[in-house]
Amino acid sequence: MAANLRPHLAFQQQSVIMQHGVFTLLVETLNSLIQVKYQSSKASPFDGHDVIMSVLLAAIFTYATASVAEVMLLARESPYGTLVGNLRLFAGALAAISLLSILDPIMGFITAAVWACLFMAVLAYESRTELGNILRVVTDKLIDMFTRLAASVRSREEQPNQPPV
Repeated sequence: MAANLRPHLAFQQQSVIMQHGVFTLLVETLNSLIQVKYQSSKASPFDGHDVIMSVLLAAIFTYATASVAEVMLLARESPYGTLVGNLRLFAGALAAISLLSILDPIMGFITAAVWACLFMAVLAYESRTELGNILRVVTDKLIDMFTRLAASVRSREEQPNQPPV
């Protein structure tokens, strides 16, 4: 199954390394701009943005975790590498937008709205096969579990004098 898949150009090794570099540059630049903007203020810009900071930390954690998972899945030639790569891109963009929201809330909101619409459309389009496979596997497991449960209930109803197993 994995031999028939052509890897998406965005998830080849050189492209992923480039994406990590762009993400790092963007986050460091936005962080530096926030420091410059708030250098004369005694209060930290992060004190008034605790929700945004929580989103930022969750996005960075998700980015790091998805990066490791993506490398492992691509090494195994798993078809789910693209799905995890899309999750990594989603988390990286969310982290950058979170920092932009601290720097300029209106620009952050506009960017977040445009990004959400475009990214969700791309994610849904590119990951439809992987999401379908995951849904099929989960559905098969649930049907198997309910079939076994029904068989167990039927066998107990047919032999009521038997002690429970």
